[in-house]
Parts: sequence; structure tokens; C-alpha cells
Amino acid sequence: MYQVLYRKWRSRTFLDVYGQPQVTSLLMNSIISDRISHAYLFTGSRGTGKTSCAKILAKAVNCLHPVKGNPCNECEICRGIDSESIIDVVEMDAASNNGVDDIRMLRDKVNFKPQVCKYLVYIIDEVHMLSPSAFNALLKTLEEPPSYVIFILATTESHKIPATVLSRCQRLNFRRIAPEDIAKRLQFITEAEGGSITDAAAMLIAKLSDGGMRDAVSLLDQCLGRGEDVTEELVSAVAGLSGAEHILTLSEYIRKGSTAEIMEQIAALYSQSKDMLRLCDELIAHFRSIMIIKTVKKPELLLTAPTAELERLREEAESYSLSESLLLIDLLSSALEKMGRGSNRRVEMEMCLVSAASKLSKEQDSGGADNSSELLEALGRRVSELEKKLRDGVRTAPPAAQNKAAGAAVTPPIAKSTAEELSDRAVPFAQWSEILLALEKANNPMLVAALSGSAGYVSDEYILIDCNQFSVDLLRQPAVKSALRDVISSVCGRVYKFGPYRPSSSAAAGEENLSEVLKKRVIQSGLTDTDTDTNT
Repeated sequence: MYQVLYRKWRSRTFLDVYGQPQVTSLLMNSIISDRISHAYLFTGSRGTGKTSCAKILAKAVNCLHPVKGNPCNECEICRGIDSESIIDVVEMDAASNNGVDDIRMLRDKVNFKPQVCKYLVYIIDEVHMLSPSAFNALLKTLEEPPSYVIFILATTESHKIPATVLSRCQRLNFRRIAPEDIAKRLQFITEAEGGSITDAAAMLIAKLSDGGMRDAVSLLDQCLGRGEDVTEELVSAVAGLSGAEHILTLSEYIRKGSTAEIMEQIAALYSQSKDMLRLCDELIAHFRSIMIIKTVKKPELLLTAPTAELERLREEAESYSLSESLLLIDLLSSALEKMGRGSNRRVEMEMCLVSAASKLSKEQDSGGADNSSELLEALGRRVSELEKKLRDGVRTAPPAAQNKAAGAAVTPPIAKSTAEELSDRAVPFAQWSEILLALEKANNPMLVAALSGSAGYVSDEYILIDCNQFSVDLLRQPAVKSALRDVISSVCGRVYKFGPYRPSSSAAAGEENLSEVLKKRVIQSGLTDTDTDTNT
């Protein structure tokens, strides 16, 4: 019977394990120095070598002729464990054996010494699937097992494991394998199987596997089933990819607001049996690349792409602003989530891209935040004049009334000089933590992530936000700005304008008097001077 490649080429020694030196070196040294733990926890994403390392460890601790911490794979113990004929190494799937009775049965078996091997090894895969009562039944045995028992727990979701279990295990984290390492392994396997694979095809498979060697080898197996020569086009066809040209075409239609062409393109891809879920994922990856190019000086360090493809992405990024790429990622991520819940994938994809094209078209028609330099300069001059009049004692109309009289539809961004003046006289905003908490309760992950670690200040009718430039660009989006304004209004009971906290260099360099700091804290807390104990 044909043996699938991921089983045929499964690692048999620690030296064969790709991309996990932090794990394999520790395990080999533990065996050489005879410092073997009674319980291990292997964590990491799927296909990164957890189960393979568990089986190698089970062989290594029982091998009759170990070689520098590795099993020899020649003795009767190693061959018996490989063929699963030795009952002293037990592999248990917690996904289907997750009840308390299963663990009680295991606990009873632990009392019997191994028949052939030196150690009785229990490998429990997907251990996070155990029920709470099953975890409780495992605790005592896991903490103080007999000297001849080793537990190896493997999971993709370590956060679901109780802390009491985590504290009893030696935890080893398996990382996602680098695409370069996966591509190198795929080329080796292909040549050994009598086939050939191009560098571009190997790298494409590596990118699709998302750091998992098993997924990569499985996809290679499907490609070799189609033909001995694996090319990038063959990989795209087997994986159901839309292809780079289709992605660039859709991107162009979205940017131009060509909704009719978008519908036609999706119809063409659908008729070719292209997976809409995969298409959505490809578009997210495309606009993520644009976001990285717009924000990072050396995007090639974060993007795994050939030089030619990277240049094409750079050219594409010139046509988008950072806020537009963020908007598209947000819309596509929402569509991807709805598809996963069972919505009609084609309809969801069409709605998402038509909506994206419409929103980008409206932003471009209105000029966008990036093309408002003249408006900013005019606003700066107006605010400077108003502040001068206020200092001279001249009464002026409220800003809201002036904006209304001028026919302003939205509040323009604060000019740089005005932002510095507002920031220099700003005080910390006492309710900022309440606003962040309200954002979490409102289930707005984008705003929560953007404002993570930020600070809020109040100056006149403005709330000034101290955050990085990435978050400032995000807050310029109309939808994001409106959501934040609503939350601030609900918490504070009044409408604030808001902008970036940008104190002048002299104000930032100076140090405040201690009494002034205390005074600000008193004002924020709502206490008067008479309420404060001066002896503290």
C-alpha cells in the first residue's frame, strides 16, 4: 500500500527535525546528561513536529544503543516503537478519549512496570481537549508518577490547559518553521522521490503551509500525484489559488471603484471552482503586504517573496494610502469570519469587495485626509487668530458655531502648531481607562489594538491621544473616528473633539513642579484642596 509522504518522511532522529533547534538541542542534552523530566508539554501550531519529537524522545530514552542523545533506530526497541508493536509506549488522542474514565484507566495502568522498555511513555495528543474532571484525575499522577513513567503532552492551544497542569510539566515551545527551511526540505523530498520542483513552487508551498511542515509535505504529495515536475502553476491549481494576476486585477478594480468588473471577476473565478475562502485569505495577505511596505523601512525582512514579486508589491503600494489598506484588511477579515460561520461564500465575497470599492471611491472623491494640507494651514491660521483674540479679551463665537457658519461638514485635523499649543496645556484625562474599557465591551478589536498602551489628555474641548503614528493614521478613518467619538460621548456625557498629543520640544523637555503635579491629580480625582490631607 502507498504510504503518504508526510508519514514516509517523518523525522526519525532529533537531527532530522527542521526548524526547532531550541527543542531538539535541549532534549538531546537531557538524554546525554540523564536529566530526563517526568512530564513534558510540547506546544505549538499544527505540523511543527510535536508528535514526531515525542516519538523520537520515547525511542531515545529506551534505546539500547543511543547515539549522542539520538535513537539508533536499529535496535529491537527502536524498531518495535516504530512499528507500534511495543505496548510500553502508548499514544493517546485526547480529542476522542477526553473523559475522566479514560484518565482513570490510564492512572491504573501506570502502576504496572514496563514489560520491555526502561520507561513507560504516555504521549497524550491534543491534551487541551480533556475535560476539567479528566485534568483533575490526571493531576496527582502527573505530579508524582512512578520513576519509570514519562508523560509527553502535546497541544496546539496551551492557553486552555489549567495552570495546575502547566506547573507540573517542562514546557517546550515549537515555533512556526521558516519558509526557507520548508522549501529546502521539500526540494530534498522531491528529488528523493524522483521528481523536480522549482524554487518558486517550493516557496509558494512553504508560504501556504503557514509554518507547518506536515501541511507542506501533504500539498507536495498532491502535486506529485499530478506530475513529476512541480511548478508554481501546478501548485496554484492544486491548492485552488486565484493566482497573483487575479489578485492584482481585483486590487485594481477595488482601487478604481469598478464594481461591475469586480462582480465579473468573481464570477469568472467562481466558475473555475476557485475557493472564495482562499480568495479572501489571499486578498488579506496582499493588503497586509501593502500595509507592511507602507510602514516598514525594510519590508523584505517581513515579507517572504521573490525580488520581482516584491517590486510589484512596492508599485501597488504607491496606489494606496495606509488608511485604505487598513480599511480593506478590516473589511476582508470580517468577511472571512462570516464565511467561516457558514455564510454563502460567494455572496459574502461580492458584498465585501463592492463595499470596499464604494468606500474607497467616496474617500477619493472627498480628497481624503492625506490631501488636506491647504485646509490644515487655513485652520491653523484661524485657530491662532482666535487664541490671540481670547488672550486680548475679545469675545468670539463658539467653535461649533463658526464651523457651522463656514459650512464645515466634518472637524478637520488639528494643525501642527495648534496641536503643540493644545498639548502643552493639556492635563492627563482621568476617564481614559474607562474609555478603553468601554471599547473592549463594545467589541471593537481594531480600536482596542490601536489604542493599546496609549494615554489620553484633555485640553479645552479636545481629548488628545498619545499614541504611535500607525494608530494616528488609523484614527483618521471616518468610520473609526465616529466609533471612538460615540464611545467617548457615552462615557463622558459630552462630545469632545480629539487629535494627537504632540507637545512642543520645550514643554516635553521641561519638568513640572511637584505641587503642580499634585494639583493636577487633585483636579482629576474630583477633590478640592480642602478635601485633600496635606499631611500625606
